[in-house]
Amino acid sequence: MMEKTLGQILLEKNMITPAQLDLALKRQKQQKGKYLGEILIEMGLVSQEKINKVLDTYSKRKRIGETLIDLEILTPEQLEKALQRQKDLQKQGIRKPLGTVILELGFTDYDNYLLGLSKHFNMPIVRLETFYPTPALQRALGEKYAQKNRIVVLENTPARIKVALAEPTQRILEEVQKAVPIGKTVEYYLANPYEVDSCLRKKFDPFAVTRYR
Repeated sequence: MMEKTLGQILLEKNMITPAQLDLALKRQKQQKGKYLGEILIEMGLVSQEKINKVLDTYSKRKRIGETLIDLEILTPEQLEKALQRQKDLQKQGIRKPLGTVILELGFTDYDNYLLGLSKHFNMPIVRLETFYPTPALQRALGEKYAQKNRIVVLENTPARIKVALAEPTQRILEEVQKAVPIGKTVEYYLANPYEVDSCLRKKFDPFAVTRYR
C-alpha cells in the first residue's frame, strides 16, 4: 500500500479542495525547492498551525538534516559526518542536538541554520533588534515561562497571538497551544537566540518605538 502524500491527507480531511491542491502543485513546480506545506500557507489556504499539526500527526515532516540538504546548506556527506559525530558523542554520554553538532563542525553558520529551521517548522524569521517586549504581552503565556523557554510575545489579540521562539521544540509548541484559549490562533515565528535573549533582558519603556520585522 502506497504511503499517502500530504496533499492526499489534506484532501481526505477536507482542509483543501482538489482545485486548490492542483493550483498549489502547479505553483510548487514553478517555485523549485518549496515544500507543499509552505506554499499552502503562503496562499492562505491552510494555516501554519494546521499544516504543522498534520505534518507531525502523520509523520510527514522532513528531518532537519534533509531540509538543510534541500536548501544546499549541507551536502549529504556533511550530514553523514554530523550524524556520526552525534552518535560518537552519545557513546560518551554527551547528548547534543544535530544542529549544535553541525554548527560545531563548522559546516554552516547560524544564519543559514536558522533558514533551515524556518523551512523545517514552517515559521517565518523575525528580527527583534528594535522590539521591546511588554509585561502585558509576556503575561499572555506567563512571564517566567516565556523567560525560561526564550519566548517573546509579539502580538496578542482576542483572536490571535504571535510568538517568536529561539528554540522551537515539540514540547514548547504543545505547551503554548495549551496555554491559549480554545479557538485562538497561535502564529509562530523564529528569531536568532541572541536577539531573543537580548530582547528579554530589555527593560520595558512605554515611550520606545517598538517593532519587529
